[in-house]
Amino acid sequence: MKRQQLALFIGLSLSTLSATTLSTTALASQANNPQAVFSQAYQSYLAAVKANKNVQQTAKLAYTSGKTVYGESSDNTANLAINYAKAIKGYGDELNKQRYTLYNEAHTILAANHGKQSIETVDALLGQANYTTSAYQAANFLEQVIEIAKTQNNPKFVADMKLEAATLLAKKHSHKKYREAKNYLEEADEYYQKNLPENSLERIKADFLMASFAEGRKRYNQAIERLNRIVTVFDSNLNFDHSAELTAHSKLVGLYEKQGKSEEATKHCLAIAQMVPWKESQEQTPLYRVNPKYPVNKARFSTDGSVVMEFEVDTAGFVKNLKVLSSEGGSAFEKSAQAAVEQWRYAPKFENGKPVSATSQVQLDFKINR
Repeated sequence: MKRQQLALFIGLSLSTLSATTLSTTALASQANNPQAVFSQAYQSYLAAVKANKNVQQTAKLAYTSGKTVYGESSDNTANLAINYAKAIKGYGDELNKQRYTLYNEAHTILAANHGKQSIETVDALLGQANYTTSAYQAANFLEQVIEIAKTQNNPKFVADMKLEAATLLAKKHSHKKYREAKNYLEEADEYYQKNLPENSLERIKADFLMASFAEGRKRYNQAIERLNRIVTVFDSNLNFDHSAELTAHSKLVGLYEKQGKSEEATKHCLAIAQMVPWKESQEQTPLYRVNPKYPVNKARFSTDGSVVMEFEVDTAGFVKNLKVLSSEGGSAFEKSAQAAVEQWRYAPKFENGKPVSATSQVQLDFKINR
């Protein structure tokens, strides 16, 4: 994919400028030379990206100082705005609004300079789609991206943008744009299966999303087929453990348990256990959990409770020999907590390459939202 890159700037020398963060004093001393201020600010941004430290602060300074140098309608200003939007850390409506505004500014500039159907606008369109609060706007931005991709005479790029669109719509707007997300995904998946090797990153991403759609429709066998394909790819083609493989194993545990196929889930519990060491110092995280039912009589009177339990995780990851260590609120909470945790599955502890039984604890808190 062709992407618009920030141009080399007059007076900017990566080999000679200091990589230290731009100080307030330095800025003050160079106030009468905007180009020098920007050059040092941009160099500081590059150094921050490399060190993965202070990226947001330096990206903002590069954007504001660059805008002074290059003006409101320069490609450089647009790309600096995109850099700054990508550097913003944190969550929340205000931060998303800030990101959206920056991507919108960049898109306005790039569309004016290159045309609304230009490849240069793609990053800005994707950014707007990601941070708009409107499902309909997001779908419109993504449709524009795909139409632009079709002009590039690159079928894989089109498929990649469809996968990007499907992922974004499914993540943020599935309640309103489910059909569009599903159609984009199926079209991308069809291309990948015909044209890419099974161990390509694109096929793995598509398999995950296809599995998620299938699970959402309670088509568990279809989801299991996709996730098992991911596991097989890692087992057969890649010689390292990967977070995607862990995620696939974990999802398979849950799907098999939902079908009552606990024995089929066991091999995935064991696979995870071999990849992730047991940590005695912290509470173990279940691979599959059933939420306890709030006792009716307790809910009626808005009574809170908590239960601390100890149990054995056996060599297959089943919960055994569960006992209550302490509780608050009465026996009804204890019974509910026990009934739930007995159905949980864990990755067992491994010692010397073999699974062994180990003890763990959990605390369940029952609270009514008042």
